[in-house]
Amino acid sequence: MVESSYNELDRIIAETMMLFVESAEYTRNTDVRAAFIDASCTVATLRHRLGNASVRHVVAVVGLTNVGKSTLLNALLGESLAPRRNGPCTAVPIEFMHGETFKVTAHYRSRIARPVWQCEDAQAIHNRLALLADDENHPANGDIRRVVVEAPLSLLANGLIIADTPGFGAAQSADDVSAHELSLKSYLHENVSQVFWVVLAEQGIGKREMQFHKAFFGQVCDDVIVTGSEDWDAQERERFRRRFSVLFHSRIPQFHFVSGLNGMHARKATDLAGLEAAGITLLETRIRELADSTGRFTAIQEALLQLFGELGQWLRDQSKSRSMQAKGYWRPDSWSRWIACSPLNPLKRKMLAEMEGVK
Repeated sequence: MVESSYNELDRIIAETMMLFVESAEYTRNTDVRAAFIDASCTVATLRHRLGNASVRHVVAVVGLTNVGKSTLLNALLGESLAPRRNGPCTAVPIEFMHGETFKVTAHYRSRIARPVWQCEDAQAIHNRLALLADDENHPANGDIRRVVVEAPLSLLANGLIIADTPGFGAAQSADDVSAHELSLKSYLHENVSQVFWVVLAEQGIGKREMQFHKAFFGQVCDDVIVTGSEDWDAQERERFRRRFSVLFHSRIPQFHFVSGLNGMHARKATDLAGLEAAGITLLETRIRELADSTGRFTAIQEALLQLFGELGQWLRDQSKSRSMQAKGYWRPDSWSRWIACSPLNPLKRKMLAEMEGVK
């Protein structure tokens, strides 16, 4: 990534945030005010992602319990590292990052010490994680905040961290559900740059899942991974995509149809065609884009441009339906300052083009 480009994008994002916030205070139209506030929240998230673009970048795999997250991760990583989470387990994320050797580190909530276990291979990692997940027989494990796994895997290069999160809705009692999901929500808010949302093909996307998505990770979710669709043809996959795309009022994610189980079998057999048929190859390509800071940088620019496209169309529709002058939406001095910010930047020109008719 070119440093000047990074700094320029940071400046554009900062000025865009100010434009939305000040225009929200300026406009008398309550609907437009709400839209500007919503847009400013999206820009704030993008700025957070930009701050992590060249350093620690956490991509969390999120979904209901038993949708195949751990199997999918093992297929992607090429090793059986992630333990299944359909039994008693601590409500903590497991972060996988690059390291020269196999190693597990536990981070506790109320203990300063961080135990480290050097492991011989992937199986030893898997066994250690299974022990740490057992908080019925080992109550102290309930105090674990997160677990970090280091492994010499090329997919985890350049500061990329993939986090396996416990499924929301996995706990049994009402109290456990509250504590379990509170931990997950806190992790998503404080640590995660992007989310891969895993859903089961036969279940689709339910109301509760969509509410959780909207409240806690919608602004950092660019990808939906659909598991259990091995027998679907192209038409069935397109039908699923059309059916659930309408749930996303903005930032429509990419849909990936993947079989973690078939991918694991293909890995073991070194079956490249099988990996491609399972959807693992394309998903791995997507992850490798994120492993490169330039790829993360590009994704942020695309998300910002998408926001402007959606907002521009919404404002044009608003003007037509209300027969209002669009220029009344923006605070004049804020708009002038935003125009003067990086006027020759190609992204800025595209953003301005999306506002055609609502300047």
